[in-house]
Amino acid sequence: MNRRGFLALLGSSVAVGAITRRRHREERFVERWSWAMGQAVHIQLFVEQEDLGLEAAAAALAELRRVEARLSLFDGASDLCALNERAGRGALRVDVDLRTVLGLAQGYREATAGAFDAAVEPLMRVWGFHQTRKTEPTAAEIAEARRAVATAVVRLEGDRAALSPGYVRLDFGGIAVGYGVDRAVAVLRAAGVRRALVDVSGDCYGLGTPPGEPGWVVQIAEPEDPNGIRGTTVLRDAGLATSANTVAVLRYGRALRGHVMDPSTGWPATRRQVSIRARTAVAADALSTAELVRAASCPAGSAGLGT
Repeated sequence: MNRRGFLALLGSSVAVGAITRRRHREERFVERWSWAMGQAVHIQLFVEQEDLGLEAAAAALAELRRVEARLSLFDGASDLCALNERAGRGALRVDVDLRTVLGLAQGYREATAGAFDAAVEPLMRVWGFHQTRKTEPTAAEIAEARRAVATAVVRLEGDRAALSPGYVRLDFGGIAVGYGVDRAVAVLRAAGVRRALVDVSGDCYGLGTPPGEPGWVVQIAEPEDPNGIRGTTVLRDAGLATSANTVAVLRYGRALRGHVMDPSTGWPATRRQVSIRARTAVAADALSTAELVRAASCPAGSAGLGT
């Protein structure tokens, strides 16, 4: 995935708050900063042996990069790009990551009545987020892209997937980072880690709790002020994602257009930011996108924290 990012800057307004690093005699604090899925990654964990903690953090980072290689829209060699290129030309055998995310995406599309839709790529493209343009799309262009999204069909049978004919393209920008975080947490669990926070620019999961604390304290920033705090939540075996339409934007004259699209209108969502806490990072990721879209009629600038 190139530095435009898969979910680049989406949720970047979430900052991990200071935690009390009260060290029990048996536990050591291990911290790693890196880069994956087009975004900054911050892993914090408590373990009995520092070397094992460093190995576990490295394995979690490797898992994030493995998921990135499978699901990136910006890497022509990815499984997602291969499926997009095969649209309308029969089924393609897909591996477990793509198969899982396709199933999850379909489930969230149905659960949110289409507010979350992985087939939104034609709208992203027509608005200039995937292909640069100098002017806003015309009403006819938006209508055509909107029809492509509305009529998209994804068929998944066993280990084979197929996209319906026509201009059907998938974009996992509202789900893949959450999936990657959950996979990284699974790797940490398998390594015996029971206290950790995995944060990919705001899409995060708190595993267990820091020693002596009720959970991992996470602060949610104001949409347009990284130094301002909108709210604070505590994560314990839960995920958090923030969907924001204020950072990854395009300017057309005086108009600023955010990158989160409303499939029902074909226009960018108008609400600025929504944060969702859920049992998994992938659920928080998809549902925060859906709520940003569904809350378009709410006052601009307001932010919600759901469970």
